[in-house]
Amino acid sequence: MQRRTLSILILCFVGLFGGLFFYYVRSVFVPFGLAVIMAYIIYPLVRSLENRGVSRTKSILTVYAAGLIIAGIFFGFFVPALYQELKSFARIIPVYLETWARLQSFFDKLLTRTYLPPEAYQILKETIGDLRSSVFEGMRSFAQMLIEGIYLLPSFVLALFLAYYIIRDFDHLKKKFLSFLPPNLRSDLVFLLREGDLIFSQFLRGHLLISLIVGFLTGIGAALLKIPFAILIGIFTAIADLIPVFGPILAAIPVVGFALSISTWKGLLMLGIFLLVQQIEGSVLTPRLLGERVGLHPLATVFVLLVGGYLAGPLGLIFAVPAAGLLRVIIGFIWEKIV
Repeated sequence: MQRRTLSILILCFVGLFGGLFFYYVRSVFVPFGLAVIMAYIIYPLVRSLENRGVSRTKSILTVYAAGLIIAGIFFGFFVPALYQELKSFARIIPVYLETWARLQSFFDKLLTRTYLPPEAYQILKETIGDLRSSVFEGMRSFAQMLIEGIYLLPSFVLALFLAYYIIRDFDHLKKKFLSFLPPNLRSDLVFLLREGDLIFSQFLRGHLLISLIVGFLTGIGAALLKIPFAILIGIFTAIADLIPVFGPILAAIPVVGFALSISTWKGLLMLGIFLLVQQIEGSVLTPRLLGERVGLHPLATVFVLLVGGYLAGPLGLIFAVPAAGLLRVIIGFIWEKIV
């Protein structure tokens, strides 16, 4: 019993050390990390084709071909429009800066006429200033993220080739990996890997699909209302929706504010679209595609999101919940073995 517990603790220590090592050399492993994520997302599609009698190599090539067709449609139709929207957006930023300055001056005059206590006046003034900074910081971060995405294109292309070999030789790689483990730990590790796969597969694959649908519906709604930059709005909403709990709010505030700057009715209708899409996400998409596999209490979810955002920024916000769910499974497993 003590020997088994010691082996589990050693395995956890080795895993922690390996995680720290990969963290410090993470830039070198970007293509490999992207390849693993791609393989993880694509593998179920390949298995589905294999179950229909298609060979693994042909299944991978079929999935890749479908992906290239979708990418071609995206780059052929959406990227030119997105480029034009980005150019127009860059041209109007100075105008909105000036508009915001006038709006802040109006609020300052309004607050001076309300006879608020000096402390309350100062708090409201600072809050308006912080809101302005947050909005423009979000815009800057979004633009920077798009630029960084362009820089990742070479790594992405390399990752496609690496993912092909990972999927093709997955069974062989799995056997090799398990052969390096002590025989008495293989069943335990396989159990943990299966639990982790259930958590990450349902959360990441399901959440990614949900975010794409939410972004698409929101972008369509913005286009129907003839709000400028509908494609940018859809992309921004899809990315923000990857963040559990806070994502829809982070997306709605700047988008609805932008719509309100055009007209009050468009702002209210855009808010209605956000609420409708969130109802569809909560009532239809999430129960069908995501489920409750992670198993965290809402308070625990908010806590791990704050911790993940503090430690790793936007990526921490996206991966905090499944990582916490996996950590809960590991701690529960170790506790059962020790106690």
